[in-house]
Amino acid sequence: MKKSLVVLSVLGSCSYVAQAQTNVTVYGLLDSGVTYVNNIATPSTSNPRGTGSRMSVDSGDLQQSRFGFKGVEDLGGGMKAMFNLEGGFAVDTGASGQGGLTFGRTSIVGLSGNYGSLQLGRRKDFIDEVATYYSSVYDFGVFINGVHDNNLDRVGGNRANNQIRYDTPLFKGLVLNATYGFGETAGSTSTGQSLGLGANYTNGPFGVGFGYWQSKLGTLSGGVNTSSDQGTSLGAGCTPSYGHPGDTCIKTWMLGSSYKTGPWRFFGAWSKVLQPLATNGGASAPLVAKFAGTAGLSPFTAGGSNNNSTNVFDLGVNYAVSDSLRLVGSVLQSRYGFVGSDTKGRLTQLNLGLTYAFSKRTDLYSYVANLRASDMYSPGITGGAPGADNSQTAFTVGLRHKF
Repeated sequence: MKKSLVVLSVLGSCSYVAQAQTNVTVYGLLDSGVTYVNNIATPSTSNPRGTGSRMSVDSGDLQQSRFGFKGVEDLGGGMKAMFNLEGGFAVDTGASGQGGLTFGRTSIVGLSGNYGSLQLGRRKDFIDEVATYYSSVYDFGVFINGVHDNNLDRVGGNRANNQIRYDTPLFKGLVLNATYGFGETAGSTSTGQSLGLGANYTNGPFGVGFGYWQSKLGTLSGGVNTSSDQGTSLGAGCTPSYGHPGDTCIKTWMLGSSYKTGPWRFFGAWSKVLQPLATNGGASAPLVAKFAGTAGLSPFTAGGSNNNSTNVFDLGVNYAVSDSLRLVGSVLQSRYGFVGSDTKGRLTQLNLGLTYAFSKRTDLYSYVANLRASDMYSPGITGGAPGADNSQTAFTVGLRHKF
């Protein structure tokens, strides 16, 4: 009798654990393809303007490969506890993404309920959602990061540590967002601080969204800005030697909209990036008169220390041929201002592609892109910049699987 009670007790415990685990989801995405890129800079002493083509097996051309765990617990009264742990990796090499962080993509815990959701930890800001809904990044992935000011406008997604994020409940199609990243510096709340605001409204086939983000310098540690915003390491204007801890180094706005009618979906986005510290002159922001194709790569580069303002325009269309086949296209142009020069740089990129869904979890994609630069250096599409050459074309065929 006692043995039977012990067995029943163990079985009951196992049943309880299994029931609890039903609220936890293990998920992931693998994305890999074959890519061709021409005009990648291969300078030499005899040919300083030399270029060459490149073939490669890449990971994450459309979406970065990742694995994760997420869960929700019902606390009663309409309140729920939630968590999300997500790490990125490269399919072609197996290497971890985000500098080797185990859960570098997302690491949050939070509460949600009738008054919205509150999250603590590391994750992307609201601009990422605006970009996903209304820019070309959903259809062309990393291929558009270069023309988007080398991703300084956060279209490809950047993350902030030490973050507290609040989203309102969805009310008649509208959601509002506020995000704050703590610099965690004793004696100074502004050092390393980041701040974001956003809103999105949907009504049937129509949607419009807005996001704002700013980052402040942290302290210098090993030559790296210790700001809560991890995206600041990408911007030359956010190198600590260009300013003082607590100085604002990045300001970004993004506005986007879309409309769907029948098999067609039209979308567009505008983003603006300011690098206030690029105006401080000296060696960090050299004064230059005009663009010269044979000069070095410091002046007239997207997101460089001399690039104090950028406007990016991103327009596109999707057409659903069938439930499985979708055609995509977009045109992007970004315009650049440079410190101490009347020269206005310009990048123009054209994208065409298609996706074919074998199932809800597996699809094939293929697209081609051409990027041309005028009065500035091209950041390139993927795999390397073309150097002094003003044009680059990239083509990829990839497979994406979700689990």
